[in-house]
Amino acid sequence: MITLENISTGDVMKGEELEYFIDDETQIGEVYLDGDLVFQALDVLNDSQLEHALHLEYKKVEDLEDIISEFSQV
Repeated sequence: MITLENISTGDVMKGEELEYFIDDETQIGEVYLDGDLVFQALDVLNDSQLEHALHLEYKKVEDLEDIISEFSQV
């Protein structure tokens, strides 16, 4: 489970999967949580820039169970 909390408003969204999409022509980056658009950024060239822009506005929290399962798979 992934939880996104808007730093300025306190709004919370929960889901299972984050997806990043960048339009190379317009340089607009979009972040989707379980298929729903939750964030957009302008002048984005790659996933790292988009993720950084997301973290300026949202706190991302993953369930402890998800983190532990990722380590046990390695």
